[in-house]
Amino acid sequence: MSDHKEKTRTISLIETGTVIDHLNPHVVFQVVKLLDIDDNIEDTVTVGTNLQSAALGKKGIIKIANRFLTQEDVDKLSIVSPNATVSIIEHYDVVKKFKVSFPKEIVGIIKCPNPNCVTNVENVEGRFRLVRESPIFLLCTYCERYIRESEIKIV
Repeated sequence: MSDHKEKTRTISLIETGTVIDHLNPHVVFQVVKLLDIDDNIEDTVTVGTNLQSAALGKKGIIKIANRFLTQEDVDKLSIVSPNATVSIIEHYDVVKKFKVSFPKEIVGIIKCPNPNCVTNVENVEGRFRLVRESPIFLLCTYCERYIRESEIKIV
């Protein structure tokens, strides 16, 4: 019998860009699609899912070279994975790191499930107010319908 040493694999560093860490592993590929990095990016993107995490058990991670998230990107991210952290990388160093937070007001990201809402009848962006964070509970500011987390559909 030979000695069996524990082996680890690492995901390569990026020089400049964004690292999204502590993602719920079940939403990693949804985040790739939401942030439009599946087909519309030429730089390196590294995606990892079901990675070991001391805090979460399993986690996902996405590294995007030469791209920084907009506030709308961060808001989308917070809706699908509220425990995610975002690190801004410059010259291989983390220059900024923050945990996403669910926005108090969400504009143009979520579709109202009420078919009679003006946002579904006319060309009006959805607008929601956060009522409760855990579990997520939103209020459509147009039709005043309450929306549970399970009803959230990102446009």
